[in-house]
Amino acid sequence: MKSSIVKYSNSFMTLVMLALFVTLVGLASGYPPGARFMPFVVGIPAIVLCLLQLALDARQRRRGETEVSDTRSAKEKAEEKVSRMAGRRVDFQISHEFMPGVGPEISPQEMVRREMMQWGYFLGFIAGIILFGFWVAIPVFLVAFLRFQAKAGWLFSLGLGMGASLLMSFVFERLFRVVLHTGFITDYVLGLFGG
Repeated sequence: MKSSIVKYSNSFMTLVMLALFVTLVGLASGYPPGARFMPFVVGIPAIVLCLLQLALDARQRRRGETEVSDTRSAKEKAEEKVSRMAGRRVDFQISHEFMPGVGPEISPQEMVRREMMQWGYFLGFIAGIILFGFWVAIPVFLVAFLRFQAKAGWLFSLGLGMGASLLMSFVFERLFRVVLHTGFITDYVLGLFGG
């Protein structure tokens, strides 16, 4: 019973998200062309991704019914393979850092910390777009993520952040002629200075 709940829980959440995005696109289709652009940009790719995820889930369930899944770690599989080749039981007594694809076990607290950090980046990015607009939030987010998460150097992070901003500015404002949200705080500050 528990395995079937786990097996279908991902699909259930995907169906909920699919319903939300279909509703978003359905409602936006009644908007004027300028107003429906952003819901379409967000909603249509999300619908496609939800459908893809449902297809992948169905494929995995079908495959899982026909074959028993191997839940062993890469280290255990490697030990078994080497043991068969050697003709005797072999236990790897090496550090995980030397084995590709095998990392150290992560504690539940570390998993929660990492997940909270990911949510923080995501929600901070959304809040940055709403408050400061795309043109401030995008480079700040990229630079912060590259510098502090990817451990890239300052020069690389700043260069990539500014380069991505210039590219997106060209694509959206010059090529597509779409004016992106400038941010509530940015609009207020510019209004104070007569901008």
